[in-house]
Amino acid sequence: MTRFVLGRLAWMLAILLAVSFIAFAMMRALPGDFAIAAAGSQSVAPEVLAAIRQDLGLDRPLLAQYWGWLGHALLGDLGTSFVTRQPVRAELFDRLAVTFQLTLLAAIISMVMGVATGLAAARMRGAIDWIVRLYNGVMLAVPNYVVATLIVLLFGLYFPQISIFGYTPFLEDPLANIGSLLLPALALALAVSVTISENTRAAVLEVANQDFVMVARAKGLPPGRILRDYLVRNALTPVITATGLKIAALLGGSILVETIFAIPGMGQYLFDSINSRDYPVIQAIVLTAAAIVVVVNTMIDIAYARVDARVQL
Repeated sequence: MTRFVLGRLAWMLAILLAVSFIAFAMMRALPGDFAIAAAGSQSVAPEVLAAIRQDLGLDRPLLAQYWGWLGHALLGDLGTSFVTRQPVRAELFDRLAVTFQLTLLAAIISMVMGVATGLAAARMRGAIDWIVRLYNGVMLAVPNYVVATLIVLLFGLYFPQISIFGYTPFLEDPLANIGSLLLPALALALAVSVTISENTRAAVLEVANQDFVMVARAKGLPPGRILRDYLVRNALTPVITATGLKIAALLGGSILVETIFAIPGMGQYLFDSINSRDYPVIQAIVLTAAAIVVVVNTMIDIAYARVDARVQL
């Protein structure tokens, strides 16, 4: 198991290094740069643009810029924002805390909804199965930003007393904090929950036909015990994989959802930074998001190996 974990950690570091370089190179390959955005016009004198680039270190070769950034990043210094002139790490961590709350709430909602509907469809069959599968098919085809827009329209028109936009810090009012994140978390969770539901249904149906389940039924064990100890436990492996991957994907979906609901999280921060060509902020957000996704995937692999010993081999 130790060798398995060390191998996954080595892959994690290699992936993060590759992602950081690709993001660094692609940002600087985009038309325009921060010097032009800061000057506010394409017709600014070339010497003015050159002075801005020199001040920000944008005139150096790409590899020199990257190695300099990487050296500071390894020491925990993610640079200084071109726009605010503040350390990126402090600004990013404040935004990351908001996104983490939103993602955690969306993950809880999606897991509860997905596992519950998947189990109901697999165990009850009949009309319940058809209804769940029809709902899953529709929700899989609808992007989360469309769901978010529909939620805003629905609550704005028919429930104007409910606050839709904005964010309340947790330390200021915990209940208001959850209330301000509930609707955007629901918009994120619906698409994820249907994937978990389909995987749960398929896994439970597959395990239900195994010989050890039939033997347990022949012994006269209670249905609740069969469901808990035989069906759910042995159906966990594919569900863990699907759940972890979709929860990691919530970070990508949060960009538009946070913008729609005016949530000051990492997604909205990235959106604003792309518009202003704030390279250090974009690089820090991409690296942070990649690190979260890779860590989640590594944890999934480890959990997978713990549930199914064959994975270690």
